[in-house]
Amino acid sequence: MCVFLFGVGANAIAQQPTPPPKWEANGSVGLVEARPGENQSGWDHWYAQGRYAAAIGYYWTPHLKTEFEYALSGEGARYVQEYVRVGSTFYPYSFESFHRLQQMSLRMSWQFRENAWVHPYLSAGFVVDAERQNHYVPPQYLPPGSRSDELVRLQASLTAGNNVEWRSGVTVGGGAKFYMSKNTFFNAAALATVSKPASTISLIAGVGIDF
Repeated sequence: MCVFLFGVGANAIAQQPTPPPKWEANGSVGLVEARPGENQSGWDHWYAQGRYAAAIGYYWTPHLKTEFEYALSGEGARYVQEYVRVGSTFYPYSFESFHRLQQMSLRMSWQFRENAWVHPYLSAGFVVDAERQNHYVPPQYLPPGSRSDELVRLQASLTAGNNVEWRSGVTVGGGAKFYMSKNTFFNAAALATVSKPASTISLIAGVGIDF
């Protein structure tokens, strides 16, 4: 009798469900389309670059997760147009501006469905941008015949540097996790951020693990 009860008790303990994972870590690569702000050229507002990120998350429930992500882009370039005033006339001039973006995001994510092979999710939260800008403005000349090719004196006719602009804003996204095993998954998502006057759209893919 004792042996029977012991066997039943041991079997019940063995069949108790294991607690679900509480943490998640993942890495991703992708493409980011970034718009640093207004550009008076009227056409070259965005630049595209690679995006590389790492994230860690904590599950409060099987569906609700808090996630922190750090992302870094490659250096992108765009042509910027500005104006200088000489006498009573404004003249346009263009130069190439270089940008490298770092983003720190804190998001809440709602994951649909229970333990299944595919987990769609939506996310929203806050983002902080640190954008390194650097540009060079070559000497600018007035159009031929306007003032005998007189050199236009710009406020900064030669400019080069690594200025960092900090911004804060919001981020939203959606995607799905495709489980390759009980605790490892492939992740694909689309993310958007707005940190005025800038905005980004990212398409990402990567792998992660629950633990």
